[in-house]
Amino acid sequence: MTATATTLWDSVLSTLKTEISYSSFETWFQETRPVALDDRSLTIAVPDPFTKGGIERRYREMIEEIASRSCEQPVALVIEILKDEAGATLPSSRSHATPDANRSGALPLNPDYSFASFVRGKNCDLAYFASEAVAGKLGTAYNPLFIYGNVGLGKTHLLQAIGNHVLAIAPERSVVYTSSERFAIELINAIRNNTTAAFRNKYRQIDLLLIDDVHFLEGKEATQEELFHTFNELHGNEKQIVLSSDRAPEDLSGLQERLVSRFRWGLVADIQAPDLETRIAILREKAALRGLDIDVGILELIASRISSNVRALEGALLKVLAFAELGGEPLTPKTLEGMLPKEGQRPRLTIQHIKEEVASRYNLKRQEIESSSRKKEITQARHIAIYLAREMTDNSFPAIGREFGDRDHSTIMHSYVKVKSMLEETPLLYAEIGEIQENLSARYSTVQ
Repeated sequence: MTATATTLWDSVLSTLKTEISYSSFETWFQETRPVALDDRSLTIAVPDPFTKGGIERRYREMIEEIASRSCEQPVALVIEILKDEAGATLPSSRSHATPDANRSGALPLNPDYSFASFVRGKNCDLAYFASEAVAGKLGTAYNPLFIYGNVGLGKTHLLQAIGNHVLAIAPERSVVYTSSERFAIELINAIRNNTTAAFRNKYRQIDLLLIDDVHFLEGKEATQEELFHTFNELHGNEKQIVLSSDRAPEDLSGLQERLVSRFRWGLVADIQAPDLETRIAILREKAALRGLDIDVGILELIASRISSNVRALEGALLKVLAFAELGGEPLTPKTLEGMLPKEGQRPRLTIQHIKEEVASRYNLKRQEIESSSRKKEITQARHIAIYLAREMTDNSFPAIGREFGDRDHSTIMHSYVKVKSMLEETPLLYAEIGEIQENLSARYSTVQ
C-alpha cells in the first residue's frame, strides 16, 4: 500500500464531495482528520461520539468502498474520538472556511463558492442576480430571498457566495450559514443542555442568516417554532435571511402556514436544470479549477449524457479523469461510450432496489430485511425500507407486503405509519432517509 493516511483520506473526501450534499459533507466531515494507514485499515479521528455515530451509520460502507478502490485492496475504516491528555476534544486542523469567515456560524463557508466561480445560464438568471443584489445590500433588496430547485443545481453555491461576498467587503459583519438539519440538531442539544438562550443569541444577533434545505423541517414543529421567532427577530431588525429548498414554499406541505407565508415575503427564485451550453461551460470551469485542458468534444459528450444536475456532471468528469489516469488510454468519444450511459437509460426503481440500498446503508443483508427477525437494527431497517417502498413506488400496501415475506397489509401499514411519525421527532432520521431517497433517485427512474 503506497498511499499515506493523509493522501488516501483526501482522496476519499474529494469523492464524497461529489456524492453527498455540501451541508451533509460539512456537518459530518469538516472536523475529521487522518491518523494512520496500514495494510488492512484506515484510521481517522473525529471530535465527538455524535460525529462518530453519524459516520458509522451513514457513510462507513461508502468510505470503505472508495478507500478500497483507491488502494486496489480491501480497506476497513477505524474511527477514533480525538482527545488530549486531559480528556478534552482537540481542535480540528481541517477547515474549508477562510480564517475570519463565518466566525459564529454552525457550518463553515467554502471559499471556492463565489459569484465569479458560479457558471450562470438562463436556467438560474433570476436566482443569480437576486443573490448578487442581496449580497450588496443586506436586509433591503429582497428579504427573505428563497431559492428552490432540485438537488445539485447550485443553491448551496449561491447561498455561500452571498456569505463570502459580504465578509469580503465587510469583515465585521456577522454571518451564519447552516443547514436545517444542523439547526434542528443544535436546538435539540440546546434544550437538553439548558443552553437555549445561547442558541437564540447565536442565530438572532447576526447580520445574515443562510439556511440550506429548509424542506428537511417538514413535520418538525418545535424547530419550526424556533425558526419562526428567529425569522421575526431578524426581519424586524432589517437583518438578511436567505433560504434554500428543493420545492417552492407553497409545496412545503409539512410546514406551518405562517412560516411558509413569511418565506414569500421577499423574492422566490427557482433554479432549473442547465441547458447543454451551460453544462459544457460548467465542465470547462470544473476542469480549469483542476488545471486541466480537456478537449471540447469530450466535454460535449459528458454534457450530452448528464443533464440532471451540476453534482452529477462533476461526478462524471471525475470518473472520466480517473479512467484516463488509471487506464492509460486516451480520452476519446469511443472509450467513453460505455462509461457514461445516458440518464434516460436508468432502470425503473423496484422494491428490490430499495431493500438492497437500505441493507447496504445499515450493514445488513437483504435477506435479513426480508426475514422475520425482531432484532432492533433489522426491524428498524425493515420499517424504513417499507416506508420508502410506499413513498417511492406505486405499489399498494398488499403488494409491498408480498415483497417482505408475505406480510399482512396491516403490518406493512403499521411500519409505514411508524416511520412517518418518527420522522416528525427525529431530524437525523429525516436527513438519513432523505439521503437514501436521493441515492436511489440518482440511479433509478422513480414514480413519485
